[in-house]
Amino acid sequence: MDRKQLYTAGIGILSVLFSLAVFRSSLPDTGRFFLGVAGVGIFLWAVTILFTEWRAGRREGWMDDLLARAGRASGKRANQLEWLNEDGSVIRTWELYQKVSALIGRDYKENRVDIDLGQSEYATMVDVHHAVLNYADGDWYVEDLGSRNGVSVKKAADGRKYKISSERPCKLQMGDEILIGMCRLRLQ
Repeated sequence: MDRKQLYTAGIGILSVLFSLAVFRSSLPDTGRFFLGVAGVGIFLWAVTILFTEWRAGRREGWMDDLLARAGRASGKRANQLEWLNEDGSVIRTWELYQKVSALIGRDYKENRVDIDLGQSEYATMVDVHHAVLNYADGDWYVEDLGSRNGVSVKKAADGRKYKISSERPCKLQMGDEILIGMCRLRLQ
């Protein structure tokens, strides 16, 4: 559970305790009723939020697990990142073999990155430290580092493009494309 979910669960529990205390208090019946209803309403709100997040996480986890199993069954492991131009030709390749992390952005003064997109005609759309690739448990993940223009991922499995949240890494599969500004990076 993340911090937001813990706070929501805490609020839900406190609202139940509040409702029980109100019903046992010596307040007039109408006061107990309205305060009790407010406590139950807050509890239901907390349960709804937690259930919605659980379902969203469960769906994402299901798809990620399915894609991971498919990648592991094929025995293939992504070990390079390709920079593609508009027609899909490879401009440049970076080796990821035996790396656990790669910083994506553009070199600027003393700030150096592993994957430099500063030579792109769209370099102004790329932050100095835009995103990071991390390798964990046999999979690559991309994470937006709070960039101005964000990061999207085009999944090879369904061809759809997803904008990723800056606080939640996105699991990548072989053939997925990372879209940073107008730059396309494909995991191979």
